[in-house]
Amino acid sequence: MNVPRLARAITVFHVWMEDSNYFDGNALYLDLDTAKAHAAYDYEGDEYGHPDEDRDDEGANIRPDFIWDENYGRWALIDHGRDTGVRVAERTVYRPATPHEVQQQDALTAAEEAARAVGPHMPLREALELEAARRASA
Repeated sequence: MNVPRLARAITVFHVWMEDSNYFDGNALYLDLDTAKAHAAYDYEGDEYGHPDEDRDDEGANIRPDFIWDENYGRWALIDHGRDTGVRVAERTVYRPATPHEVQQQDALTAAEEAARAVGPHMPLREALELEAARRASA
């Protein structure tokens, strides 16, 4: 099976609520701030209802107290110190790589392998810098 090589097309931010099949906020966004704003708005609507300026809602004094907590590369919406289950995480969308991108990927892999051979017990960044310096002086 010939599987095409991939390249990053775009990064999006996925909003969802854990253990919920009905959360209206389950969507993809292009930027983090918009994703967080819509996630909080949708959760607020589900949990509290959105205030109506034309009528006096009972319970209008009870409003959310949201904060976002980042752990393990994703954000969790916290309300009054309680985890809401609402999450925002960065996701990558891939597309088939162009021939030029495949060449770049192969060159990076070769450079990483050469750097590892030169400095197998050092961090990859240092090994790559060492290999780059070796190639520049050659």
